[in-house]
Amino acid sequence: MYIKNRILPVPQELKLTKGKCVVLGKPGSALYRLEIGELPNTPVVKSALELLTDHLTGILNADAYDANGDIPIRISVGTAPSGIKNPDQGYRLEVSSEGVELIGFGDLGLFYGALTLKQCLVLEDNKLALPFMKITDWPDLKTRGHFMESRYGSNLMTLDDWKYVVDHMAGMKMNQLVISVYGCWCVQYDGRVSEYMYVPIKKYPKLKTPVVIKYYSPSQGRWINEECLPPMFEQDFLGELIAYGKTKGVTVFPLFNSYGHNTLIPAQYPEVSAKDENGEPTLTGFCTANPKTYEMLFDIYDEIIDRYLKPNRIDCFHVGLDEVWDGIALNAEDIYRIRSPWCKCEKCKDIDRKKLFINHAIRLLTHLKERGMKNIYMYHDMLIGHGRSTDGDATEDMMRALKENDLTDVVVIDWWTYSDFQENLMFQTTRPELGLRRTVKPWNGYYHWTLVTHPLRNIKLLADMGHKEGVEGMQSYSAWDESYDRNHVCQADYSWNYEGTGSLEQMKLHYVDHYFGTQQEKAKTAFALLDLITEDRKGSFENGGPIVSNYRLMLSTLSYYFYSYVRAGKPYPRSFPGEAVAALLSDRSKYEKALLEIRAMAKQAKELFEEIALDPRCNVRMALRYAYEANYYLCLVEDYLALLQMVDYNESSCPYKYEKIKNLAGERKLARLSLMGQMERTKEKFLFASHLRNQSIFMQFFADLEGYLAETDPSKVSLDFTDLSPIASQAFKELR
Repeated sequence: MYIKNRILPVPQELKLTKGKCVVLGKPGSALYRLEIGELPNTPVVKSALELLTDHLTGILNADAYDANGDIPIRISVGTAPSGIKNPDQGYRLEVSSEGVELIGFGDLGLFYGALTLKQCLVLEDNKLALPFMKITDWPDLKTRGHFMESRYGSNLMTLDDWKYVVDHMAGMKMNQLVISVYGCWCVQYDGRVSEYMYVPIKKYPKLKTPVVIKYYSPSQGRWINEECLPPMFEQDFLGELIAYGKTKGVTVFPLFNSYGHNTLIPAQYPEVSAKDENGEPTLTGFCTANPKTYEMLFDIYDEIIDRYLKPNRIDCFHVGLDEVWDGIALNAEDIYRIRSPWCKCEKCKDIDRKKLFINHAIRLLTHLKERGMKNIYMYHDMLIGHGRSTDGDATEDMMRALKENDLTDVVVIDWWTYSDFQENLMFQTTRPELGLRRTVKPWNGYYHWTLVTHPLRNIKLLADMGHKEGVEGMQSYSAWDESYDRNHVCQADYSWNYEGTGSLEQMKLHYVDHYFGTQQEKAKTAFALLDLITEDRKGSFENGGPIVSNYRLMLSTLSYYFYSYVRAGKPYPRSFPGEAVAALLSDRSKYEKALLEIRAMAKQAKELFEEIALDPRCNVRMALRYAYEANYYLCLVEDYLALLQMVDYNESSCPYKYEKIKNLAGERKLARLSLMGQMERTKEKFLFASHLRNQSIFMQFFADLEGYLAETDPSKVSLDFTDLSPIASQAFKELR
């Protein structure tokens, strides 16, 4: 048996020794006995024992605690060997003629050791056996996990959904889940500002954000159109989730933004808003010269700390502070007006943005430290002048301010950047020479509601930098969709054991072997195709034209989501799919070639994953999920290939051209409905509202086109495929 492929993430040290396998049982018969030493009475230790005993009971159909066989499984907490990193999270697992011994070097180490033992315990040849071996294991990075954005999907997750995320992360030995409980963007769907509030603040009851649910459901055969508050807000279960996380070794804590991504608070309480040159509230950002601003922010922070963090002994908080930019569409009343989060009142107007930012950050960080927070995260981007919003690099200025205010021990700078190319990263160093605590932030793909992508190269680049520069953690920027599972494993592997994980190709093979080992070759090919379908590319053809980046083509040209943004000089709602068709027609031969290549790859990947799913020895559920993603890519490019064919029909002199277009539109409507039905069978309900709304836009577009051609005299038909807004139905408009 090749035991290493069963273990996730890759262990630091694994030695197989000579000797026969130790047989622990056969179905219905347990040949072991548990010998449990004196263990700490903590939630995570209890979970470690439950994890192991539940698995043994389930796999053998014999009660684990009542087992009285000859082979001992000894479980204890002991002392870590000298020289290992993060020893409290380490463990030793040894299988020999003396039995099985699991020693955790701390509570969390015992949990991780139990998890590894569980992963190794697999029925093979109708027996439960382990080879003689010795594993000594520990993580490279102290903190490993995800920041979950307050956006599509997470806004409808129930407590059980969140608990599943915690379990999923714990299964990869990840130990940190940061939840954005407040964040705001711009006007998008429904002509509303995108605003998210996940916890009720009793002192400020106007801070609430309903979720609009609007899509067509093939499984129900009807339109869904309703509003609700986020379950986390309405049921107020953040504290319960934090407590649950502690049972699985996952520290759950909030991010609450304040300067950037902030429109809800200043719009509902304009007295604290930033002011424009005329003294009028901009309804974004804060006036940091106004004492009421900090009275309100500290009230909110204190309520979160007192209600959720202190009762659970959590001393972590994320203040965000990213992307403090001027922008359009920050208020629904005047979507083209540029509004600024930087206050221009009499007291603020003569202070440069760098100083405004640092002063604000120090106020927040100082208050949080005074409230007992020992790990206070803040984003890096405004310190390096991201978007030219802070007048140049402010990292050293911030360092001085942190030292002067005795904050360097508690502040962690969160360095994020999402390119697949080293030279295109927002930064090339996390500035370790400054002595600040640091964590690196790749992303898991994030835009799942529009297109699942595979940013393994980005994760590896951030892992490289983090390993070289000795950061304390890796915390992805993410939105939850389990179709990002391979990305999550990539992050788990590199943050736990950078050297042992090896090259990106080795990591990919580890993933394939772990979940799809008996169909390894098919799975390798299928995942290689997924990577090519959404690959970011750069460079030029011989004629000087840019090479098509499949990533950018699929994500931001073909998919709907980015057309939900307001753009200066363009009507709103935007012309869709007209803008996308116009982009393809601007260099048709180049783009059509890319669409045809993607179609062929997606079709093959879909078929391979469907074949893998027929093998019960593989992870069938994940194979079907990846088959759906491949089918999604296939449907998307086939929609646009059909549109290009319609353009040709429309320009032809064929007397039946409109009948051909109508039939093609009907085919695409049905293909999209079939895909939407597959989505409802494959993914979780909390994803339906965001995923199916974007898909309903495509479905309804083709339905509108089909209906228009069915009802209109051919002599009166007028089609411009770069702008088909004249034929749009009310249903289509309401989806926008």
